[in-house]
Amino acid sequence: MVLLSRFLIFTSLLLLAGCDYGDEQVLTLRVQPQDFQVQISADGILEASVATQVTIPGGLRGPQSLVWLVDNFTWVKAGDTVARLDPDREQYNLQLEQFAFDRLTLDKQIQQRKDNSTGDALELDFGVTTAELALAKRFFVEDERVYTKLDIIDQRRNQDYLIAKQDYLHWGETQHQQQALAEQSLLALKQRSYQDNIVRYRENLTQVEIKAPHDGLFVYHRDWDGQEPAVGDMVWAGMALGILPDTTKMQARLYVLESEAAGLKSGLKTRVRLDAYPDKIFTGTVTQVSALASPRDKQSPVNYFECVVSLDNTVPGLMKPGRQINAVIDVLARNNVLTVPNQALFHNEQQDYWLYLRTDTGFVRHSVTLGARSLDLSVIHRGLKPGEEIALTLPPGRKQ
Repeated sequence: MVLLSRFLIFTSLLLLAGCDYGDEQVLTLRVQPQDFQVQISADGILEASVATQVTIPGGLRGPQSLVWLVDNFTWVKAGDTVARLDPDREQYNLQLEQFAFDRLTLDKQIQQRKDNSTGDALELDFGVTTAELALAKRFFVEDERVYTKLDIIDQRRNQDYLIAKQDYLHWGETQHQQQALAEQSLLALKQRSYQDNIVRYRENLTQVEIKAPHDGLFVYHRDWDGQEPAVGDMVWAGMALGILPDTTKMQARLYVLESEAAGLKSGLKTRVRLDAYPDKIFTGTVTQVSALASPRDKQSPVNYFECVVSLDNTVPGLMKPGRQINAVIDVLARNNVLTVPNQALFHNEQQDYWLYLRTDTGFVRHSVTLGARSLDLSVIHRGLKPGEEIALTLPPGRKQ
């Protein structure tokens, strides 16, 4: 028990080597110059700086079903099939358009026969009327010794009627020809529309197999919440399936918690470690930072800032697209400066900062000017000297 008590006393002395409780039993700290650093931790993936995107063809309309996809990180050659879409939808639409086109072809034939029958009837009627008019003129006798005046008037009225009927039939035949031509033109226009759709759907069927534009390593594309494409997914025109990266120049895409992103900006030096090779450290520089924080996972409300780090060198054998990484971003570094824990600082609405400095008469309120700050420490720019002792908590009887 004696040995245990001595061990506990010795341990307590070690823990409180730089601190004591003073006369007022307040935890204190004697400040000394030290190095001050602000760093941000991040994680992410490796990706190529330059890559060709492989997307769903833009000519495909409506949702498409992905029925086959080449394995992630597969080396492909130009023209190789990397994905295949379900052709059933396009084939069904093609059959519908072909059916409508064939129906219009029959409608045109039926309409043509109706037009021909109507035209033949008008032409025949016009011929009969012309013959009747010729006979009426030939046997017309305007002689009151042979016919009465009423008969002569009837014969004249009959000729006038036949002439009017002949004009009407001629007009009707002209109108019928124009109407028949318009109807045939309308049917041809509809048929041309169906024909265009047939050509489009046939062209779509040639695009259900998505080819690699050039040689390269095919890498799955991750959407905004980190999901990769999978067989059975519904896809749309223009949607990215993967990339063919240039693996000779890699970069890091990092995600920083919104609450820890203070000071994050372009130009900061970064150290990157691969999860698969934690003993190897690669350096780089932040080149891009997203303007707004957003979730990485649609199931989580946690927001992250996304940034891109350009690596100083690339090791093709180790650095493959999609590999998980973690990084440390150096935001600030100061050597030989006075720092105090943030818990020792107090401030008002005017952002005037002070701490409690130990003097011979006790703790007194002492104003300070702050420099750089981190989540737990602050640099004292003015108002404090090396070796001075400060309270780490509010002394009794004081107000914040």
